[in-house]
Amino acid sequence: MNALFKPTHIHSKLDGSWLYLHEQMPPQKWAALPSFGTAATWLGMHHSLRRGQGELDYLSREYQQGRLLWPDYRSRLLHAAELHYGHLHGHHRLEDTHHFPQMRKLEPKLARGFDVLDADHHHIEQQLYRIQTLLAALKQSEAANPTLADNLAQAIEEGGGALYRHLAAAEDMVIPLLALRADYFLFILQVMLILKNNTNRPP
Repeated sequence: MNALFKPTHIHSKLDGSWLYLHEQMPPQKWAALPSFGTAATWLGMHHSLRRGQGELDYLSREYQQGRLLWPDYRSRLLHAAELHYGHLHGHHRLEDTHHFPQMRKLEPKLARGFDVLDADHHHIEQQLYRIQTLLAALKQSEAANPTLADNLAQAIEEGGGALYRHLAAAEDMVIPLLALRADYFLFILQVMLILKNNTNRPP
């Protein structure tokens, strides 16, 4: 691994040699990025995903430690999970179909890094399938089921671990590219909005 640039997450699957853009845009500069730019917007989406994951972990702990009764736990967790996993799925779909292909073209040397991010998406989707199966069981369980809650808490925690590692890796790869090519990505965003408006316009 390149010693000059180290991935943010201790268990990152990225190689330091893929982070050469950190020389121009290191993580220490990210907090000062313009709030209206695509890089800051991306960081904001990731912050929202971390907050959503934290809410699920919190609700699981609250029930396990006896501070939430089953009806409150069940309704709050189902609602929070629907919001969080819906947001996560939509974000990853946008990355898979638009952002990552564009970034591969802009920086071909980062292809192996984007391969890692793509593999992360598949792994997280597999974890989400198990979580969604448990959530479906929770939706049907009006009576308290501590074993189900424990299994769900474990699945959510494991999924969160993979998500946190992936978010850090995506930021290591993507934020410098978005910041350094801000004009390009702003243009692409404007084109997408125009196409979307034309598609939604009545004949």
